[in-house]
Amino acid sequence: MRKFLILLILLGLGLTGWVGYDYSTSGEEFARFELTGEAGSTDLISLEPSLNSMRALLSVTYEIELLAGSATAFDYSIMLTGPGGLTAFTAEGQQRDKREDNTPEYATKNLEQVLKTFAVPAPGDYVLDWRIIPDKAKVISGAISLRRNVEPLRIPYLIAGVVCFGLGVLLLIRERRKTI
Repeated sequence: MRKFLILLILLGLGLTGWVGYDYSTSGEEFARFELTGEAGSTDLISLEPSLNSMRALLSVTYEIELLAGSATAFDYSIMLTGPGGLTAFTAEGQQRDKREDNTPEYATKNLEQVLKTFAVPAPGDYVLDWRIIPDKAKVISGAISLRRNVEPLRIPYLIAGVVCFGLGVLLLIRERRKTI
């Protein structure tokens, strides 16, 4: 019985991981922009509705000294605007890191984050404006990539994965309590 429960937990983790990986890598990379400095704009990007659905991803490599408590590594703000000031998407947020003990540690970290899944509202030339403001981190490099014809998040598989994992853990704990 215990092997079955462990397989159920692994199935749940596998399904959940696969859904996350598929979500961030589906479609085809349409454009990639290397980011230099704290803020900037890209050249004009020609987009059209036949590329829908599109997804924007942010990749940042940074160095940070991790201390006890939470530290803000950097804040980011990204906006894609098109003809006539039409906004395709905006994304804002901050990256936070923390260390559990009081010993300082310098770490180089990589952030790979899906910013937004969006639809191109009208054909035309678009501009990607970005801002990455370091706080406690030193930003080494950054990039924004746009993927075209991406698949939506596969909710049924995600739910199945979470249910399998939760059920496996619950039954494993229950079985363990019976043997004690």
